[in-house]
Amino acid sequence: MHENDTKHSPQPEWKRFFPAADHRWAMGLRRGNAAEFLAPSEVAKQVRAERSHWLKDDPHKYAALTPVAETSLNETVEWARSLGVEIDASLSPWEQLLSLGRAWEVDFVWLVVDEVGIYRVAGGVVCFPSSWALQAKLGCTLSETHHPVAGLNAALGRQIDTFLNKLVPEEAWLRENAGYCRSADRNQHPTRRSQPLDAAISLDEVWVRLEHQMLLKMPLSKSVLFAIRVEVVPLQQVLESAEAAANLARHLITMSPAAAEYKGLSMARDAILLLTRR
Repeated sequence: MHENDTKHSPQPEWKRFFPAADHRWAMGLRRGNAAEFLAPSEVAKQVRAERSHWLKDDPHKYAALTPVAETSLNETVEWARSLGVEIDASLSPWEQLLSLGRAWEVDFVWLVVDEVGIYRVAGGVVCFPSSWALQAKLGCTLSETHHPVAGLNAALGRQIDTFLNKLVPEEAWLRENAGYCRSADRNQHPTRRSQPLDAAISLDEVWVRLEHQMLLKMPLSKSVLFAIRVEVVPLQQVLESAEAAANLARHLITMSPAAAEYKGLSMARDAILLLTRR
């Protein structure tokens, strides 16, 4: 199933993804509005249809619900209903989870605090992963889920844990993240074996995955809802902004080899740099 949109969302705020600075791992958090974050976008119909496709194709690949997440699910479903999402309360917890996964455009997971105060992945729906599988992350702390990210734990690990514990319920925090791929597909599940970026790429083969992320602590369960809205744009769209192109080039030049490898850019970094300088 091809996931490229024929209708695009408004031009992204490139400075949030490519600030005028050297590459570094940063939280980059700012306060936001949860209802606005979850509101339908211009491509809502397409995105929801695609989510329904993947959840029908293999629901247990893209959704998970552990017993400790059921309270979080109930609370989130009630909150979603208050925002206008129709979910049948008579459905089983699993079916309610799938209903929420089809209704929202965003991927989402719950981080549930354990008996010693550590937040762990306990369930959610992730139809558009960036080369990771939800099932493999269940029970993991955020530090464990980020273990493959070069330098991230050293830079942000303690900061993230402190932030999660100090989150005020119902206060949304937003951040952005950019990734790179050779496909316009939103669904980059590792089982789909996407073709990697390499030195032979042309401009029309490079796509930028823009992740709009939200963290929201639920008031009753105290779990953290982590939501991700994925937007895939052609590199050409980034390069239409001279400022964004220059900042992207600076990020690529200053990115460590380990970070470039994590981002899938080891073989393609020089080629993309040439494209930014056209």
